[in-house]
Amino acid sequence: MKEPNMPQKVTTAACKQALLQAWPQVFGTDLPAEAGKWKRISKRGKKGEAIERVFFHETLPVQALVVEKDGAIVDTIIRGFAGFDANEESATDAENEMAERAGTNAGFEFLEKYPLYRASDFLFRVCTEEEATRDGHTWYELYPTTDFGRGEASCDEQLDYLISSHLPEGDGEVMEGTFSSPLSVTECEAALRAKGFIASAEWTATSKKGFDGDDE
Repeated sequence: MKEPNMPQKVTTAACKQALLQAWPQVFGTDLPAEAGKWKRISKRGKKGEAIERVFFHETLPVQALVVEKDGAIVDTIIRGFAGFDANEESATDAENEMAERAGTNAGFEFLEKYPLYRASDFLFRVCTEEEATRDGHTWYELYPTTDFGRGEASCDEQLDYLISSHLPEGDGEVMEGTFSSPLSVTECEAALRAKGFIASAEWTATSKKGFDGDDE
């Protein structure tokens, strides 16, 4: 009897190859020598579920998620690592090291230059009509998610340099995490949704921090 085809094991080397192939989607032809410099940080999931491996770049404030399903890599996401990605109370040494890297002038300029965050990495809350009338303009707050959109974060840091290309036209950051809009409250919410931002009231954190498995 012919044996059924068994799914092949996805190795760390295969994940790094997938990241190498995904690199130009974010960086174009820039930094080719950095494309293969990844260290696996965690692995989560079990048989029958999606297996997720998180990688940190060896020299840049960049992290990556490689998703395996049924023995094949089905998704690869390269994302920046900013200060809010390291929880002050529970961050690991590796996360703190990444946050320090992101907090330098070079790290700031790097995160500003490349499209390392998606609009869907951020939650929004638009002010009420009453608040807009009181303040004389529409405003909204953005909250970055962590763990590739699976964990939420509060933030008192500047955000516009990470997502300026995603903001609706005419919007600007007036204080850390708070943005002003020339639109009405209703129009502002519609514009944020159209850009891909997620309403905070409609989102639930699903993060389950991974375990460290073997390096295969």
